[in-house]
Amino acid sequence: MSAAQPEPEPEAGSKRKSTSGGGSSKKKKKGEAGDAAAEMAEAQEKMKGDRNLVQQPTGMTGGTLKPYQVEGLRWLATLFENGLSGILADEMGLGKTIQVIALIAHIREKNVKGPICVAAPLATLPNWMNEFKKWVPGISALLYHGSKQHRADLRKTAMATSLQNEEDFPVIVTSYEVCIIDRAPLSHFKFKYLIIDEGQRVKNRDCRLVRELKKLNTENRLLLSGTPIQNTLEELWSLLNFVNPQIFDDLNVFQSWFGFRNIGQETQVDDIIDDESKDRIVTKLHEILRPFLLRRVKSDVLRGVLPDKKEIVVYAPMTPLQKSYEALILERKLKDSLIAAGIPATSHEVSEQNMLMNQRKNANHPFLFGEPRDANGEFIGVATPKALVNAAGKFRLLERILPKLKAQGHKVLLFSQMTELLNIIEDYLRWREWNYFRIDGGVELSERQRQIDTFNGEGQESNEYFVFMLSTRAGGLGINLATADTVILFDSDWNPHQDAQAMDRAHRIGQKRDVVVYRFLTSGSAEIGMMEKQISKKKLERMAVQGGDYNKAGRRSRGELTTDGLRSLLNDDVNIAQRIGAAGDNATADEISEQELDLVMDRAKIFSAAGIPTEGKMYDVVSSQAGPGLLSTLDT
Repeated sequence: MSAAQPEPEPEAGSKRKSTSGGGSSKKKKKGEAGDAAAEMAEAQEKMKGDRNLVQQPTGMTGGTLKPYQVEGLRWLATLFENGLSGILADEMGLGKTIQVIALIAHIREKNVKGPICVAAPLATLPNWMNEFKKWVPGISALLYHGSKQHRADLRKTAMATSLQNEEDFPVIVTSYEVCIIDRAPLSHFKFKYLIIDEGQRVKNRDCRLVRELKKLNTENRLLLSGTPIQNTLEELWSLLNFVNPQIFDDLNVFQSWFGFRNIGQETQVDDIIDDESKDRIVTKLHEILRPFLLRRVKSDVLRGVLPDKKEIVVYAPMTPLQKSYEALILERKLKDSLIAAGIPATSHEVSEQNMLMNQRKNANHPFLFGEPRDANGEFIGVATPKALVNAAGKFRLLERILPKLKAQGHKVLLFSQMTELLNIIEDYLRWREWNYFRIDGGVELSERQRQIDTFNGEGQESNEYFVFMLSTRAGGLGINLATADTVILFDSDWNPHQDAQAMDRAHRIGQKRDVVVYRFLTSGSAEIGMMEKQISKKKLERMAVQGGDYNKAGRRSRGELTTDGLRSLLNDDVNIAQRIGAAGDNATADEISEQELDLVMDRAKIFSAAGIPTEGKMYDVVSSQAGPGLLSTLDT
């Protein structure tokens, strides 16, 4: 930054500098991100001497902020006062929503006027409204959703642009989809803040959501994401460009600052170590990111407060039917075989070209290709439920685990990527006569909230619901289901961060019991290789986030990342992949023994000081240390 930006006349009660989030301020020259980062770091450093200047706003009457949340508020306030935007990247379950509401209450108490918009996934909108009502009853929040006519009526009444600078103008809470559809009318507002929940959604700089959001008139932008960095340096730049487009305005320049490009499975650890030794590429990345990103993890700020979490990978062997389907898939003969057998419905839609998807379906349940009928024409899974269970190794495992969990008084969240698979699981639960809830992309917003409220309730009705089925993409974001103490990942997402989000629907503030996550993997299937690739792809996340020391607002660098430290971060991925591969590649494996099953379900032993053996014949224990699930190290 060659010179400080000129300050406008301050608003009443405000000493803030000109903003940069929405493109209204003077554009900084390319390559000045390092100077901007240094300037922001200096401002945050000064903040440590002014700790009493920002406290919990008096208008927040719904509870008391935890110390780290007050620290987060101070960081957000410092960004605001210095005209910069940022990324609040606290691990899932630490209350990012509450910290944002605290920021809004803070700037309102400073008499800063102007509308504020919160854009979030559809499933999280009820939670945002509930939290506003609970924490800041004096601040009006308006759910901007519903039919086209309803939204138009809101814009004429409660959201009239002529009222946008009034003190009681509501905080607008809406969905990504509405932001796209109504971008034109929303462009008439001059938003003081645009807050994007689950901010990783803007990682693709060319997607329509990003293009439309950038067209909104915003002074400040804030991204909330428990998984800010996922795959590539370009995705990271997209997030930084969205929040501070004047600083991070050129992708090529950004990439030129660092020596790595495609940090992934093909990138060798020694190559990354060598680049760091020569050019400090990882250290430079940390220095650039640190002022604009705040990230705390549960193991640091809730040590001794939040119950523990253990993830256990349980392997299920293929059944004879699955093995026969696997052979047909590899020979590209599955479709013809299904048609010849008279198996209806989806069998005719099988694509022989998409072999990997077919293998993933088969690893879950062969009925995903079409369900056989009995002599009476009834689906065999309905007529003979045991046939449905015995057709797939994971279902045989589910049949052994769920009754034990129910008998022990646990409540279960069961996640899958495939709605068709949820249909099959639903047939199983009906046969078992267990009450359950289900959320996927087709469930209306009001019905979602009714199910969540009932499941989380304390009465008899809540106790009757043992299982909550959710699709990972629809139910893995922004939902609080902390009354459950067990998570089953029936099948894994291509992106491990999605699975981490799912786990944290239960392992979050409000959870009173230790949480066990059971991840099902089919031995000898394509799932094993898929998991190995997922893990290996996360080198960038490990380097950029886990090694970056972003957990204290106002902290400068703790020093350069050592070669040994970097090697440890990267080798973790290698070690995890080796363990998963060694345990899962055995295509002739037997089902988990009753002795091993009892062991992985014995919570007293799992959470004892000694724990259970970390490696069994048909299971692996994943560490509960900082890091989302399989992105952390396996216990050794």
